[in-house]
Parts: sequence; C-alpha cells; structure tokens
Amino acid sequence: MSRIAVLGAGPIGLEAALYAHKLGHGVSVFEQGQAGEHVGRWGHVRMFSPFGMNSTPLGRATLVDCLDEAAMLTSRDFRDAYLLPLAEHLKPYLHLQTTVLTIGRVGWRKTDGHAKKLPPFRLLVRNAQNQERFETADVVLDCTGTYSRPNWAGDGGIPAAGEIASRPQIMYWNDDILGAKKAHYAGKSIVLIGDGYSAATTISSLAALAEEHQSTWVFWLSHGPKGAPLPRIAKDILRERDRLAVKANSLACRCDGNLEFHPLTLVEEIIAHGPDKGFRIAGTSHGKPVNWEVDRVIANVGYRPDLTLCQELRTGEPSGDIGTGEPGYYFLGAKSRGRDSGFLLKDGHEQIRKVFALLATTRAT
Repeated sequence: MSRIAVLGAGPIGLEAALYAHKLGHGVSVFEQGQAGEHVGRWGHVRMFSPFGMNSTPLGRATLVDCLDEAAMLTSRDFRDAYLLPLAEHLKPYLHLQTTVLTIGRVGWRKTDGHAKKLPPFRLLVRNAQNQERFETADVVLDCTGTYSRPNWAGDGGIPAAGEIASRPQIMYWNDDILGAKKAHYAGKSIVLIGDGYSAATTISSLAALAEEHQSTWVFWLSHGPKGAPLPRIAKDILRERDRLAVKANSLACRCDGNLEFHPLTLVEEIIAHGPDKGFRIAGTSHGKPVNWEVDRVIANVGYRPDLTLCQELRTGEPSGDIGTGEPGYYFLGAKSRGRDSGFLLKDGHEQIRKVFALLATTRAT
C-alpha cells in the first residue's frame, strides 16, 4: 500500500482521502484552513447540480444519515450536511490549519534526470503555531483547487493598471449581495466584470437588488460580443444551470432595472480612490475609450491554479487530465483544468476513480 498525501480538504480532497482509506492506503490530508472552507465562502449560492452529482456512493454509504440525491442545496447546506460529516469521519488523518509550503523529493532535484525508481516526495509543512516539519509520501494528490487565486480583470490575462494596488478592495468572488452584504451594495453604483456562471449569479442578484433599491446602478462589462453573454448548452441536463444562463442573457438583452450591459469591453485601468471611496474604471468598448466612476467593483473573471508549491517537480501546467509529468503527483479537481471553469464535482469524482485504478495497475506491474 502507498503513503498518500492529499492536499486540500475540500469536496475532492475529502472524497480522495475517503477512497484512499477505504482501499487500505496510508493517508494524510493537509488543509491550510478548515475542511470545506472555500465552499462555505460562497455558501449562500444555490448549486445548479443535485446532491447526487456532488457526492459519491462511497461518501453517502459512509454517512448514516444522508440527503435525497435529487436535493438542490446551497453550498453551505452541502458543506454542513455532507463535507463536514465526512471530515469528522476522516478526523484522524486530517491536518487542519497546516500549509504545504513546497514539495520536492528526498535527496533529489528535478535537474538530476530520470531514474527507474524515484525517491519519496518530501513535503515541507507549517502548522497553526508556525512550526515547520517535513512529511514524506509515495503519492501526492493535489486537490488544492483554484478558488484562492482569482484571475486578473485586465486585458490579456494580466492586471489592469492600478489593479494590483486595488486588489484588496475588489470583490473577486460571489458575494452575498442579497443577504449579509446587502447594505454594502444597496444604493451604490457597481461595475461587474465577467461573463461566466459566477457573473451570471452576481448579475441576477444585483438586478434584484436594483429593483428593491432604485438608486442602485449596475454596469456589466463583458469581453464577449453583443447579445447573449452566456452561450447555452444544448439540451443541458442541469436545468438550474440553463435557467441561470437564460436569466443572465435576458438581463443583458433588456438592460432595464438600472442595468447597463457593455459587451466587447476591455478593462485597462482600475484605480481605487481609497477604502470605501470608490473606483475609476477605464478601458475600451467596441474599440472606443470608456470610463466609469463607481462605488464598488466585482470581478467574476475566474481563477487560476497556484503551482508554486510543486515548482521543484516536473508537473508542468495542468492540461485537463490527472497526469502531470511527475510520476506519482496528480492534479485532481478544478486545479487539473487550469483556467478552464467548466469543472463539475462529478468530474473530480471520476478522476479519483481513475487515479486509484492507475495506482492499482502500477503496483501490479
């Protein structure tokens, strides 16, 4: 049996650890925060896939009481009813508030060339008391995701001028606009940047807020062409996802309810005037200069993987598959897709089955 290090105690990390434990592997899970923490940060958002697609038969069998597979849950409900009980089941193997700083191999450098048998992985980790130690593993399952590293809002994948300094005051995630953060947005002028499902969720909430508070005004900026910003998936089996796309596209086409939609818009400058003092946004729309002075900026522009912890290995960029170029090191979950945001939890579950089938084949040979 292998010694397996799982990085991240989110939905995919916990499922991977459960699978490893069930198969008799030694497993350690390293999580820099708390189990399911990132899921909790967008806990107000209703998931557009049913519980059965976001859980596994093994996970459901592990828990005594489990939800209806057809249930449509908020992310918070999913975390509380499923992820946290799984984490409790795996408690002896969880190392919470423990950050993996970097990963190499015992007595090995990536410039040493290839060998028939590579030494174990060597992980430098730091706990909540800032104490550092080394751990070793035969296999690393990197399930750290991408949520903690948002993309930049500027053109070409790089920051807009002023964005680096303004970043702490920009909201890059799905904020609770109609709940806990309502007072923060009500009656304000807001720029929303982005054209994916996160942006669709945000614009739906902002439109509802503007109906209730008529002084709220929203400028929705998209790189995409005029018309529907979210292409609909033909015969989409996820009805809630399709419903979200239809609603967002309708808002973009109607441009009512104190909403302006600006397609073909590139953001070149984001200047924060100071804490809670507003922003200047500048760029081009349809090739012509544009600028806005607004109170709030939300940039739902996706996320990217952080590869610094495995930079001493030969992993390369995530390519959409579990293979990384470094034997025994696997990207699972959203991180395996790089900047592609089309990831579903069921895709990660399939990756878990695939990697353990591969490990079984490797041991057999």
